[in-house]
Amino acid sequence: MFRATLSAGFSTGAREIEMSETNPPVSTGSGDEGKTTLLGGGQLAKDDERIALLGDIDEVSASLGMARAEAQDGEISELLLELQQLLYRIMGDLGMPEEQNAVGSDDLNRIDEALETWRERTEIPNEFVVPGESKVGALLDFARSVVRRVERGMVAAGLAQDHPDALQITNRLSDLLFV
Repeated sequence: MFRATLSAGFSTGAREIEMSETNPPVSTGSGDEGKTTLLGGGQLAKDDERIALLGDIDEVSASLGMARAEAQDGEISELLLELQQLLYRIMGDLGMPEEQNAVGSDDLNRIDEALETWRERTEIPNEFVVPGESKVGALLDFARSVVRRVERGMVAAGLAQDHPDALQITNRLSDLLFV
C-alpha cells in the first residue's frame, strides 16, 4: 500500500512551505513561472517529458478512480484501488530520480497474478473490441489507452533503463485493463 510521508515542511526552492496534516497548502505559487518542483528535489519545466509523463500517470489514476466509483463488484473496486496506489509509487519513482525505485518485481508479480486471474474469468473475443459495452468497461478501456501512452512516454523520455520494473508493470497493466 502506498503511504506518503511528509515532513513538517518542504522546500520549493523559492521559499519554505509549512505542511499541516489537517490542512496542507493547495497552492504555493511556486509553479507560476512555468516550472514545477519534483518531490525528490529540483525543478523542471512544466513541459519536460518527465512532467508530462507524471501527468499522464495521474490521468490513468483518475480514470481508474472513475471506473472504481462506478464498479458494482467489490473485488474489482479493490483491485482498481490497488492499481491506483501502485501508480502513485511509480510516480514517486519517476519524480524522485535520485532515490531507489519503490516498485519492483513483487509489484510485477502481483500484476501478472491479477492478469492471469482475470484472464481465466474473461472470455477474450477473437476480434477487435469496440469500447462501450458497459460504463465501467469503457472507463477501463480509456484508462488502458492512457497507460499505453505512459508506456510510450517512458521509452521516449529514456526512463526505461532507470525504471525497468515500472516499464514492465505499465506494459502488463494495459493487458490487465484489457481483460
